[in-house]
Amino acid sequence: MSDNILWYLEKFNLFEKLDMNCLSELGKKSSMVKYKKSAAIFIPEELHKNIFFLKKGKVKISTFNKEGEELIKTILKSGEMFGKLPYSPGSEADDFAYALEESTVCYMPADDFENLIQSDAGLSAEVMKFVGLRLQKLERRVERLSFKDSKSRLIEMILDFKEDFGKRVGDEYFIDQNLSHKEIAALIATSRQTVTKLLNELREKDLIDFNRKKLIIRNYKGLKAELVYEVI
Repeated sequence: MSDNILWYLEKFNLFEKLDMNCLSELGKKSSMVKYKKSAAIFIPEELHKNIFFLKKGKVKISTFNKEGEELIKTILKSGEMFGKLPYSPGSEADDFAYALEESTVCYMPADDFENLIQSDAGLSAEVMKFVGLRLQKLERRVERLSFKDSKSRLIEMILDFKEDFGKRVGDEYFIDQNLSHKEIAALIATSRQTVTKLLNELREKDLIDFNRKKLIIRNYKGLKAELVYEVI
């Protein structure tokens, strides 16, 4: 077992309350891999094999329709778990996971992880809490896609990114992001042309600024004031 893996698991939010014996068992069964940008971490046929813990980087979870169009379900940050999540049977059956940037991932066989959950009540409780929060987030996303217009979906995505990836500098928020306009469109279920148009409109109002690697919220209150929920 690598001391580096054990140290990482100990720092991982999900496991911070576990005793050393449980952590040691996790560490014995875990491996760590680095993925280059755009590399596939798993495809649906491999989903059942492992559970993954994101140590460093960003990962997108996607699915594809019959026409081959991508729908991005979520963007994960360091400290999150993904793969065949316990207590959520079938919810990830068609998922793909790709590294959005160079990422380091710790993983272990899904069966071993489920056995550990069954034998450790503390770990089971933490995993149930984590999965519950993830499902709440997905429910909010479904509601957003179902009932809100493209502009509102884009602004709420930016506000979500602020919470997950943003750093405050004075009155502005700097968000590291390397999504293309096509990927943003796949995340909020609209066209690339609509994303480009809406982002430019927000920039012209001096609410945001952006380039290929960074998005800046220049006027947080003004951006929130742009939210107009239109039923579609």
